Amino acid sequence: MDLSYLLLPIFQRALFAGTVVAALLALLGVLVTARGLASLGDGLSHAAFGGIALGMYLGLTSPLLVAIPFTALAAVAIGALRRRGGLRSDVAMATIFAVSFAIGVVLLRKAHRTQGTFDPESLLFGNILLVGEDDLRLVLGIAAVTFVLIALTWSRVAYATFDEELARLSGVPVGWLESALLALLAAVVVAAIRLAGVVLVSAFLVIPAATGRMLGRSLGGVVASAMAAGIVGVVLGFLGAHALGWPEGAAIVLTLATQLLLAAGIRRLAR
Repeated sequence: MDLSYLLLPIFQRALFAGTVVAALLALLGVLVTARGLASLGDGLSHAAFGGIALGMYLGLTSPLLVAIPFTALAAVAIGALRRRGGLRSDVAMATIFAVSFAIGVVLLRKAHRTQGTFDPESLLFGNILLVGEDDLRLVLGIAAVTFVLIALTWSRVAYATFDEELARLSGVPVGWLESALLALLAAVVVAAIRLAGVVLVSAFLVIPAATGRMLGRSLGGVVASAMAAGIVGVVLGFLGAHALGWPEGAAIVLTLATQLLLAAGIRRLAR
């Protein structure tokens, strides 16, 4: 297989950004899915659609700078409603994310009329080769903040993840930790839309986390296995996409799903 294309900066940048985002989403996915919020990734990607469309409507050269705070606010609002609101969390999520997506559709139509340079298909389905230098710097900045905060708060985050009520009674600031976690997740989801699009980005959050749960025996083991699955899935999916002529985002998701099936088989044999 000819891999000479990997010598080109556009492919190196895309692959590097993809592996970093996959590792971040796998890490956060383990913590989020353990809280019963597996559908949050799909919802945040729809909220991010509204934020990106708002940035496009405002005529910004980097709509992600608007989409990140927009999506983070939506995520924090969901967390607050989950803890204190009268609505069930799934109802609140569905309402906020549907409204955000509808706003995005309206603003995108206006932005398209005024600018005429935006491809809605790349937003819905992603194109990892569109990752530019600014996008890569943004991904690395988000990664640095995420890993530092998780490292500093790991013991409390783990405690709150598996026994929220006892952690709260023990003085752990569960609400603040959850808000920070959801805001970080929102930022990573926005960055991942460049790679996989609104439609597929939730797979980067859920599938590696499920694979990690199949293979890991402790929380640290689950996180390590999930991050490894995410990184390997991006690399193999990226290479496979170019060998077969498939879209990169779809090929990566199919590779992640294949890994999950293999992990399930390994776990069954081990038992």
